[in-house]
Amino acid sequence: MSAARDWAALPPDILLNVFLRLGPREVMLGAEQACKPWLSVAVEEPTLWRRVGLDEKDYSDKRRWRRSIYDVEEDTRLAAVDRSKGQCEAFDGFCNDYDLLDLVRRAPSLKSLSIEHYYDEESHSIKHLVKPLKKLTLLEDLQIRFTYGNLQDENKLRSVCKACPLLKKLVVMFAWAGDFYCNEDEFDMEPVHGAIPVMRKLHTLELYDCDLTCEGLEGILDNCPLLETLHIHGHFDKCQMDKELKLKCSRVNNLTLDTKKPYDYGYGSAGSSYVSAEDSSQISSEEEDND
Repeated sequence: MSAARDWAALPPDILLNVFLRLGPREVMLGAEQACKPWLSVAVEEPTLWRRVGLDEKDYSDKRRWRRSIYDVEEDTRLAAVDRSKGQCEAFDGFCNDYDLLDLVRRAPSLKSLSIEHYYDEESHSIKHLVKPLKKLTLLEDLQIRFTYGNLQDENKLRSVCKACPLLKKLVVMFAWAGDFYCNEDEFDMEPVHGAIPVMRKLHTLELYDCDLTCEGLEGILDNCPLLETLHIHGHFDKCQMDKELKLKCSRVNNLTLDTKKPYDYGYGSAGSSYVSAEDSSQISSEEEDND
């Protein structure tokens, strides 16, 4: 009969390797609670906490998901960031204006930030979003979902671009008619009707639930010289595109204009149309031949 193994006596380097494979969420909510030596490794190794909140979630048990997300993870994510000792490079989580300020103070070296639901509890002003974002000078990848009912009179896209001009990837999800807080009768998609600040390094831009005009599309294409991927979901009338705009679209390798009628809030195929870069190039060629 083999002797019982003392798992608490595992060398710290082996434990670190195992914990890195588990991910921050499983370490904090499970492994570190096994014994004091395991807890010591979890707390004292900042490399474990460079990517916080990006663990894959199990949505099969909705009751477990709700309990985990709202009662545990919101409280533990900032604690996990603290353990990184300033080395946290990626964060994914729920945020309001106060949480974001606290996060930036604890993780000034963030390169990737995903805000699942941003809302301003008091002033409803986008300045409380812009101010902390400006401090993240290394930020390259930003994803933000706005909660309905906040910042209604602000140009969210332009403000975010102005705050983070060196982004390489930007994903903005505006509030949609199915939002819990939304009055569907009063819902308007987010307007994208004009130019954005110059984004010299941006190669990927995704916008969801927006009302796009040709002027807005042209403003994006003109001010993002390195753009390789552009995905826009919302309302856009492609029939208003002229030959010059179609030629500009053809320069984007991966272009999707997933458009809907102004009052079609469903996420099915009905009422939607698709324009790819290949389609735009082909249309442009046909028009030149006709000329």
